[in-house]
Amino acid sequence: MLVNNYSFSKTVYQILILLGLSTGAIVFGVIPEINSQTITFNNHVVAQSVSDGDLKKYAQAAIEIENLRVTTLSNIESIVGKSKPSQLNCYQENTFNQLPSNARNIAENYCQQSEAIVKKHGLTNTQFNQIHQQVRNNPTLKQKVQTMIGQM
Repeated sequence: MLVNNYSFSKTVYQILILLGLSTGAIVFGVIPEINSQTITFNNHVVAQSVSDGDLKKYAQAAIEIENLRVTTLSNIESIVGKSKPSQLNCYQENTFNQLPSNARNIAENYCQQSEAIVKKHGLTNTQFNQIHQQVRNNPTLKQKVQTMIGQM
């Protein structure tokens, strides 16, 4: 019985993570492309079919990025209190300007780490963004990702 409750809780938690990440990406854009000192904000997405392998990579990266987002927001809140940003928007250069420098550094690290997570799972930012848009717009694909997350 305990295993079933744990499994159910884990599945619900993972689905909530995906929904949170999806909501954030819908509202604020997609993962930035960062090269050394330059951040490029790229929201161009081209529709194409998604393989199961790439969908799994997307799901794994999405879970990891969401966990990082939650931790980052908590760390920022410990610096600025309840006035922390509700979302981390890596796509607008002035998004973090209102934060103190130490909190801004944490937020900027989040953006860089998000890119690294996507690459670690074998996707480019463009691929991740394309898959994200397709998952957001295709209920069947979204259900497939939720099932994959439930099995992780």
